Amino acid sequence: MARDNGHPIVFVNQTRCKIDFSAIPAENKKIYAFESINIVDTLFSIYHLATAKYVFVDNYAGVLSAVTFRKEVKCVQLWHAAGAIKKFGWSDPETNARSARAKARFQQVYDRFQFIPVGSQQMADIFSASFHVDQSHFLYTGVPQTDFYFDEEAKARGLERVKKAFPSVIGKKVVLYAPTFRKDALQKMELKLDIAKMLEELPDDVLIIVRLHPSVHEAAKLPDHPRVLLASDYPHLNELLLVSDILVTDYSSIPVEFSLLGKKMIFYTYDSESYGRTQGIWAENSHYFPGPIAKTTSEVIQHIADPEIDYAQIEDFRNHWNTYSNGHSTKHLIMSIYEEESRGRSSHNETHHA
Repeated sequence: MARDNGHPIVFVNQTRCKIDFSAIPAENKKIYAFESINIVDTLFSIYHLATAKYVFVDNYAGVLSAVTFRKEVKCVQLWHAAGAIKKFGWSDPETNARSARAKARFQQVYDRFQFIPVGSQQMADIFSASFHVDQSHFLYTGVPQTDFYFDEEAKARGLERVKKAFPSVIGKKVVLYAPTFRKDALQKMELKLDIAKMLEELPDDVLIIVRLHPSVHEAAKLPDHPRVLLASDYPHLNELLLVSDILVTDYSSIPVEFSLLGKKMIFYTYDSESYGRTQGIWAENSHYFPGPIAKTTSEVIQHIADPEIDYAQIEDFRNHWNTYSNGHSTKHLIMSIYEEESRGRSSHNETHHA
């Protein structure tokens, strides 16, 4: 869209958003901070929500519960994950305990998602259960954010950027620890993985990158050590995945993207029983955990040291979740949403909101 200068593009986000939209080379572009402390920006944001013809959102946006779009408006939920291991929306076991008013608001938001691009039938089924929407809402175009992993030039540029930001990764075996959030630890997350023990027992050529979930503000008790990097503020997760040799995670959706790189994953699910009660996970099989499962730091260390990698399991997982994500998802989505473009549209006066 940025390449077509006839398209005004409006970015509406919170200031804590890590993506620098000002770097996008669009001549007709506006950026607003949609939050109560920025009253003027918020008013402009509301105006553009009310007047845009195409609206793209990438997460649950509570403001949509108060928006009634005109008939011709197309609202696309890009979501922020290519797959799902943990439950959300109506599938979250704690949702039904919410007030009737809150539940009504949730569904009002979900009902605004007219189109949802998916990379697999599995994800369409999960969205259907989580948002209470039928199959007519899904576009089997693949997930746009996965296009990066099929673009060799983009990956080469990304690899250089992350090496420039973190030169200590060069020549190291990089282990990325990326746990998802716990509902009771959003302000400060105490890492249950003993990083100090890992530093002591793993070879000196192993470097550990810690990447917290965006909902978590800070990590407690992270060792101050040259072989430990905190990269929560680095804006591009996909570039961190490129430089990582092994991913250690838990119930995060990151493995769906990491599988496109065909590298080893370890799942540190020390709290699976309690997490299943409070958040919920869809299943415990190789379509959700395509690698060894560890319950202790010692087990994680053993799996890192073990050169064994089940490539067949990773490939099966990759194909299961990325069935339609083949490197052309962005193009397919835009062609689906902007039906006129596939017929050589000549009018370029719509406003786009992201």
